[in-house]
Amino acid sequence: MSDFNTLKNLYEDGYRCIYYDKAENNHTIYLKNFDNESSTVVELEDDMEFSQFQNYINDLKMS
Repeated sequence: MSDFNTLKNLYEDGYRCIYYDKAENNHTIYLKNFDNESSTVVELEDDMEFSQFQNYINDLKMS
């Protein structure tokens, strides 16, 4: 499973992006589920997957 699909599944489980950071060859995305107060970190090395993630959350905001 791709890292983007992992992120999408986490979003469907109630996690939300609270911060993301872009390093030279890496994107670190910090997610939190506010219902159960758990958190997780996903790292993406592929710029295309990070762009997919950004498009996905932007589409959610528009809905």
